[in-house]
Amino acid sequence: MRWSVKQTSEKTGIPADTLRYYEKAGIVSPGRHENGYRYYDDNDILNLKYIAVMKYARFSLFEIKKMVEQFGKEASDGCNAVCKGILNTKIAELRQAVHNYQKIIHLMEDLMPMIDSIDAYVESEARIDGFISQIFEDVRKG
Repeated sequence: MRWSVKQTSEKTGIPADTLRYYEKAGIVSPGRHENGYRYYDDNDILNLKYIAVMKYARFSLFEIKKMVEQFGKEASDGCNAVCKGILNTKIAELRQAVHNYQKIIHLMEDLMPMIDSIDAYVESEARIDGFISQIFEDVRKG
């Protein structure tokens, strides 16, 4: 089956402009009809699903492009090394992000009882400021 840019956008939830940008950036390579219009096939749709998941997982466009380039290649030590390097880096980044989000959730939970009490907030303001500074530094590093 073949889908137009509009149909592919509707099917994947990826805006048409983004699909065109991905093509310009060399991330996807849709086919072309005789009239020059782009079309996407089942393999393209699957790749776009991978891309959407990688974007959600905070992969950069450079990382996505490198991963997608490996999709069509025959499995090899070189291909595995590229993917492994990107994935190991992303795993470390995501673990750090999860850790930071857990800290932020903890802070929010600590703030909840203070919403109803000005005195409780005033007593804890310096501790909260310090906690925010720590999270800020962690986020800046990662």
